[in-house]
Amino acid sequence: MHDQPAPKVLDSLWRYRWSSLAVVLGVVVLSVAVSLLTADRATAQARIVLKAPDRAGLVGVEAPSESAFVRYVNQRALFAGSDRVLTAAAAKVGDPPVSELREQVTAEASANGDSIVVRVTADDYAASAALAEAVVGAYQDESRADVRAAAQKLVDTLAARRAAILASIPDVPEASRSVEPNYSAAGQSLSELDKQVTQVRAAAEQFGDGVSFVDRAVPDPAAGGAGARNAVLGLALGLLAAAALAWLRADRDRRVRDVDDLAGVVEEPVLAEVETLVPPELAALREVGSPPLWPYQFAAASLRTAVDRGVVVVTTPGRGDGATTATLQMATTAARGGSRVLVVDAAVRSHGLSDLLGLRYDRQGLTSIAVGAARLEDCVRVIDLGDQVPLWVIPAGQYEEATLDHFRSSLLRAAVAAMRAGYDLVLVDSPPPAIAPEVTPLVRESDGVVVVVRRDRETRVVHRLRDQVRLLGGAIIGYLFTFVPPRSETPRRDLPTPLAPLRRAR
Repeated sequence: MHDQPAPKVLDSLWRYRWSSLAVVLGVVVLSVAVSLLTADRATAQARIVLKAPDRAGLVGVEAPSESAFVRYVNQRALFAGSDRVLTAAAAKVGDPPVSELREQVTAEASANGDSIVVRVTADDYAASAALAEAVVGAYQDESRADVRAAAQKLVDTLAARRAAILASIPDVPEASRSVEPNYSAAGQSLSELDKQVTQVRAAAEQFGDGVSFVDRAVPDPAAGGAGARNAVLGLALGLLAAAALAWLRADRDRRVRDVDDLAGVVEEPVLAEVETLVPPELAALREVGSPPLWPYQFAAASLRTAVDRGVVVVTTPGRGDGATTATLQMATTAARGGSRVLVVDAAVRSHGLSDLLGLRYDRQGLTSIAVGAARLEDCVRVIDLGDQVPLWVIPAGQYEEATLDHFRSSLLRAAVAAMRAGYDLVLVDSPPPAIAPEVTPLVRESDGVVVVVRRDRETRVVHRLRDQVRLLGGAIIGYLFTFVPPRSETPRRDLPTPLAPLRRAR
């Protein structure tokens, strides 16, 4: 027995597309929900763009190159996160402990190295924004104080030098000062010192706090993008989970989805595949004498090739697969081809074929033959298919629960031999042997078995029926695959006109 190949992932996803879509959406929603519940929603970010250090050396650094300026920005970022700045910031927001601010505040150089990025995490956005603004303000205040202190120190140094120069000037009469060389040199030095003091004060005023401009606190883009990132991650995980679940379900729930699936799990040929019919078409198809569909004609031709003359059992793994319709259609095809055809309703409990032929309440039938109550020839009925084409029928007969206990295999074997001798082709509409053990002698004595399998039937059920037929000594000729989705290129058949009432003869 062939094993059905492992399902494909894409086919499994399409097969369980709605449940797979639910899994993907569920994982995405869960990912976003987790992001919203655990994300740092109270994170604010402010940016401090620095001025280039002045050449007067007020901040103790010169930045003649880009790399030097980047180093300067990194130094100022360290200063922005220092305890001194955090202490000043705490005074602006209610004096929280500096140790707490160390955990809430981070300051680092931006990616392009032109600014300081201050990030603050607090209980809510308003608190984090207020603290970020406080840190920026404290940085500006402390930087301005440092610049002023450095400027004052330079001014004091220059003042001391000026005082020293004044003290060194000799006391000469005013009329002689113009010709006194020391006095003239001292005057030039004092003038230069005064100029430097003016430059220092101007540079300090211009440099101020060393900040070019400030971007006010806003929600941190990195924190805000966590939801989108988690959604994308959830989508990827959801697709993986859906694919895994769909594949596992498809692997555990092996079904015959198309004719290739059926051919992959059995060794015998697929005689034909029959498309699903709309109710009006199905009703017309079940009319006795209606023109057979071409798939049944093809199946009948294949059947006559395999069994030129004999008894063929038509059965199915389960109810509703279309065995009765297939039996009547193939019998009609063979009869219209000039063969002497007998159909036997072996479904003694359901009387499906007898119902179609209007023979449900005929008391004599297969049950009468099996218990020895009637001869074969007494149970045969003749149905006119039209155009003077006869079809011989043995109905199911009267069914009673106790009747099955009296079925005799020897009588059924003798009846099968008589059927084979009297007709070109005998088609027996049989229920699955597992639920109708009384018909097992028909399978054993037959010349072949045709199995009708509907789409979406479980492969394990097909395997079980196949094994049962083999155990009973039967041989499967082939399979009919039914309820195939209609193809757009397949033309729809015209519905036949209603037929006249059936004419029966004994």
